[in-house]
Amino acid sequence: MSHQSGIRVSQELADLFANAVNKNNLRIIRVSIVNESLVPNGTKDISGNSDSDFAGVGEFLEEKVPCYILYRLDSKSLTENYEWLFMAYVPDLAKVRDKMLYASTRATLSKELGDTHFVDSMYGTTVSEFTLEGYQKHKKHQDAEAPLTAREKELAEVKIAEASANAFSYSARKSHAAGISFPMSDEAVQAIQGLQQSDLTNNFVKLSLDTDKEKIELDEVRKIDINDLASSFPTDSPRFAFYVYQHTHNGQDVRSNIFIYICPQNSKIRERMLYSSCRGSVITFGESEANITITKKLETNEPAELTKEYILEELYPVIDTAPKSFSRPKPPGRKGAVRT
Repeated sequence: MSHQSGIRVSQELADLFANAVNKNNLRIIRVSIVNESLVPNGTKDISGNSDSDFAGVGEFLEEKVPCYILYRLDSKSLTENYEWLFMAYVPDLAKVRDKMLYASTRATLSKELGDTHFVDSMYGTTVSEFTLEGYQKHKKHQDAEAPLTAREKELAEVKIAEASANAFSYSARKSHAAGISFPMSDEAVQAIQGLQQSDLTNNFVKLSLDTDKEKIELDEVRKIDINDLASSFPTDSPRFAFYVYQHTHNGQDVRSNIFIYICPQNSKIRERMLYSSCRGSVITFGESEANITITKKLETNEPAELTKEYILEELYPVIDTAPKSFSRPKPPGRKGAVRT
């Protein structure tokens, strides 16, 4: 695992990339490290197809200056979003410090913008490696590796989506989240916003994803007891939910806003992938648009695990403060024969 530099994606870059994903207007985004931050440093609009536009990459590469190139391909993922190619250019003539800095920041850039957007990545030290011919050689080399079965490809997509679902993009501080952001129905929006009320009519909002319409729908809204929480979820399909748990702890009235993501093992591959990728945008909506301070985020494959005892343990974890005893090690035994 590579050491990371601590440099973060700037809000300017996060917003630019989010807009590029949504509007599909940019082909190339150059990213540079400036003042300990990842910032956009040049863009190029789409003018032809991804092959003919590839020549534009070289315009952004300098002999001694490293950079990252984000290149939008014409291919689409299973979720019908355009795929992106991640390129890291670190020339041999660059300063040693810059080489180390760009090498250790690659993972951060990809992760904070959303790993699921990038279908492939390239790393090179010469301009010639970042031509269409160089990219085709790169793909040919990859295709020469042992091919995955259709099932293995689906599982790989799911793993990528689930891994990145826990890593929101830097832009999530505003209105975007890593992965996919499907629109919410008006009913779902109103139900979530209703959880802000001091005198709750409903304390449980369950959301489902309509994969055909690519929309987040309201599945159920009602007031339930915590002991009925586990039985409120299906066992064969993922769901999101917001649950307001009003209770007493250490003699004080407490209101805990809990986000729940259920993803049963036997749910469909495509559903698992889409729900995992949408998780970030649902949380972001709850926090930024509905002004809900989420106390705890819970994820499980088994709805039955959502017991009162489990939730209380998650809200109030027991911290072991007892000092650990130290056992003096036994002296080594004597060598040689033992006299009797």
